[in-house]
Amino acid sequence: MKKVKTIYYLDDDYDDLGIFREIAEELGHNVKVFSDGRKMLLTLEIQAEKPDFIFLDIHMPVLNGEEILEIIKKSEDLKDIPIVMVSGAYPKKLLQYCSDLGVSCLIKRHNFQEFKQNIAEVLKEFELTNK
Repeated sequence: MKKVKTIYYLDDDYDDLGIFREIAEELGHNVKVFSDGRKMLLTLEIQAEKPDFIFLDIHMPVLNGEEILEIIKKSEDLKDIPIVMVSGAYPKKLLQYCSDLGVSCLIKRHNFQEFKQNIAEVLKEFELTNK
């Protein structure tokens, strides 16, 4: 039986938050969504139980995904949580940046089934590499 994962998802687009939540819940996981990076970081700081995965939208106001990623990677308590960067576009520089930090990238899809399949593949990949 598959273990239910807790996933945090940060995105400033409310439609994308709803779609991601629906997909992750259909895949059998618990999801906490955030539209503000500062609130997510505060929750990470005060919650005793950490999420199994964090998905970060790259283009965010105030603190963007890259800035939040750097904060998380510098934290002793958070640095080992698998992170997936999510964006509608992937320039080579960003892909290299994520690769250098050992972070996966996920392209936002407007096709629900395709996006669901991509999310499931990323989660499965993490499970296989962390056995």
